Amino acid sequence: MVALSLAVMLHLLFLGLLVIVVEIGEPAPQAEILAFTQAETPAQTPNVSKPMPADALAMPPTPQIQDSSIHGTMTLPRLAMTVSPTMRLGEAKPIFNGGGGMGVPLAMRSRGNVDNRLKLLTKRGGLPGAEDAVQRALDWLGRMQNEDGSWGKTYKVAMTGFAVLCFLGHGDTVDSAKYGREVTRGVHFLTEVSAKNEGLLATVPRSNGACYEHGIATYALGEVYAMARFGQKDLGPVVEAFDSGVRIILKGQTEAGGWLYNYRPGPNGDMSVTGWQYQALKAARQTRLNFPTLEQQIHKTERFLLHMRGPRGGFGYQEPADRESLTGAGVLGLQMFNPQEHRMAIIEGLQFILSGQGKKRWSGADVYAWYYNTQAAFNFGGTAWERWNAIFQKELLQNQQLDGHWSHRSASKAKFDSDLFCTVLCTLMLEVYYRYELPPSATR
Repeated sequence: MVALSLAVMLHLLFLGLLVIVVEIGEPAPQAEILAFTQAETPAQTPNVSKPMPADALAMPPTPQIQDSSIHGTMTLPRLAMTVSPTMRLGEAKPIFNGGGGMGVPLAMRSRGNVDNRLKLLTKRGGLPGAEDAVQRALDWLGRMQNEDGSWGKTYKVAMTGFAVLCFLGHGDTVDSAKYGREVTRGVHFLTEVSAKNEGLLATVPRSNGACYEHGIATYALGEVYAMARFGQKDLGPVVEAFDSGVRIILKGQTEAGGWLYNYRPGPNGDMSVTGWQYQALKAARQTRLNFPTLEQQIHKTERFLLHMRGPRGGFGYQEPADRESLTGAGVLGLQMFNPQEHRMAIIEGLQFILSGQGKKRWSGADVYAWYYNTQAAFNFGGTAWERWNAIFQKELLQNQQLDGHWSHRSASKAKFDSDLFCTVLCTLMLEVYYRYELPPSATR
């Protein structure tokens, strides 16, 4: 009996130790990743550019990620014939499905009506003063336009592209009663520069800033092309300027899939330069103009973005790294082209943004990074957008000058255009609430 009792006691002791070991060895839940997902659709196995723990991949359901292109997720009819590069915008055939012959893409239509803007502003977390701040900024921009239709002093092409994007982002086109003249003059300035520089949109063609300017201005002309009322007004050679601009960007892509200063060839790429080129390429994809290598080169851009990821989910400059200033650019690029495939890279990038930039206020802000962060968080939605929206919006509204502009030391690289540069970035951030219409399937 003594021996039997002893055996039972030893057996119970062994079971108790086994339970303790199992509890200690059980992995902790990946709560950080779960905090940024939306759980509306079934989980899928993502393709990521670096290995992740199996439990981290299995736990988060697929987030509802909205394509952040300027045309949303619309399916557009493909042209049967190539549009001639010499066709003037006023003569171009409608390529978008729009009401009343306007041809304005559904994804961009909501910004053109004040009631729609205010409704979406409130629905998506905008404060009452946001629309007034945008209006005051546009008034300021109107006063800052140069006699030749441009904006700025140091980087006139880039600043003109930015200003045009700001007006278009508010729904103000060449036909607008209030700002139509400003937009038209700005567009004419860009097309004239294109004609004089053999398609290159730059203030100083052989400068390091030329590739930035060209990408920004090409992107702006893409939105002009999309929002114009085809057949109702001749805006000049917008089609050929946009066509030439996109072809220069495609020709300048590096072996790695990115872009470098002066569009020079090379084995790598520059994340900051690349950000403006991929925004122009997204516009090119939706216009259905004939760019034979566009899809292939977009895939190269995706590979470049994934390659630039750092160990913490951030994105680097010209090498893989975790740079707070460029992570938003990397995340936005992945959202624009294939968000579902890159969902885990997007989630990790947003985590990195909110763990760093999210702790800062206006005094420590990087306005250039905030421009990308705002779009990336908005496109993802959910907790990521709620957290970022609570940071940037109040800071912008509290720091706008009485005359409508913003000023920040982080914009000083634009030299004499620093206040203008800061203002257009802040304006585009505050327009995010209504700049793009979401398809019915998108959940916020």
